[in-house]
Amino acid sequence: MELKKALFNISALADLGEEITSEKNFREKLQSLLYVILGTFLASKGAITCQERSGDKIAFAARKGFDNLSLDNIDVAGIRAAVKNEPYSVNSDPALVKAGVQIVTPLWVRNEFIGTIMLSRKFTSEAYAPEDFELLRVIAHQVAITLNNRSLFMNLTEQLNDNRKLYEEMRKIYHDTLQAFAAAIDAKDVYTRHHSQRVARYSVAIARELGWSEHDIEGIYVAGFLHDVGKLAISNEILNKKTPFTPKEMEEVRRHSLLSYKIISHIKFPWKDVEKIVKHHHERPDGTGYPDALSRNDLSEGAKVLALADSFDAMTSKRAYRDKMDLREALDELSRCLNKQFDDKIMLAFCKVLDKEIRGDLPIPNILPHLDKDFDLSLITALLEGIIQELSDGNEKD
Repeated sequence: MELKKALFNISALADLGEEITSEKNFREKLQSLLYVILGTFLASKGAITCQERSGDKIAFAARKGFDNLSLDNIDVAGIRAAVKNEPYSVNSDPALVKAGVQIVTPLWVRNEFIGTIMLSRKFTSEAYAPEDFELLRVIAHQVAITLNNRSLFMNLTEQLNDNRKLYEEMRKIYHDTLQAFAAAIDAKDVYTRHHSQRVARYSVAIARELGWSEHDIEGIYVAGFLHDVGKLAISNEILNKKTPFTPKEMEEVRRHSLLSYKIISHIKFPWKDVEKIVKHHHERPDGTGYPDALSRNDLSEGAKVLALADSFDAMTSKRAYRDKMDLREALDELSRCLNKQFDDKIMLAFCKVLDKEIRGDLPIPNILPHLDKDFDLSLITALLEGIIQELSDGNEKD
């Protein structure tokens, strides 16, 4: 065989080998690889087989001809016993001889058997020459590496799929646990039923408008569910009291954010600062919040998001000591408390989300479905447009 032809075919083989390790259509590429080999040696039939991932059998990965060859009947142990990546002439395996296989090359990578290359006689009826065996030995190394890389990739893919399934199962357990916590809180305070779920959804909507990653969005969702878990340690008499709280009772109620922090700080969350967000959801930009009297620059964006979501739901929900506000009143109250209780950037994101939901621009609304629908659409839209414009102008100046 001419040197130029040999080099050309080896180059084509190497290119295909690189390609099939990354392409999804593995079988098609492997078939193309077989055609290159058949063309190189002018063989009429050929096959590439792979070691099955379980057991000692081999299976066809690509073939041309050999339709009457059953791999169940061949001596795989004899092939494995042959010299690694060394082609040899078949003469002692009746099944291979009967099917017309003339040359077999056992494929190995290090100490792992990968499969085989099988070739029939040549079109020209010429015998395989020593240089053919030499070239086939070189090709065998390339094919073995290609098949091994594919096997490693498949193993890794299976592990990733298994890990993904495990993660989804764990994630479901996490969310089921959150639901249980929220249900326990609801059972303590009938006036805040589903409050935690709504706060979680509102927080997610604001975070997504702010451009957070999906991972961080899930974190704020968890924080929303758990932000009031400390109320489990506060008496029902106080939580469900219909008259104003005494200073001592108010102090007890305010302990819930710190209690929530202490409860969940023992959990190893895969999300950043969930426990701190929960602890600080009653802090205020003006520094008059609790439990640590933090000011704007000391507060995380997550704590600011949760603070607004929590307050908005409290405003638009009926409580033991007051009736709920309508949407216009709640927006007016949020605006009145800007930069004192609520951050203007978070307020801007919240208003943009609500405006998009009212206009039907979001596929899955998170805020609107939980509100009463008896508001004047044109009035609320105009109000939101005014707030958005004012806050946008303020942010541009900053």
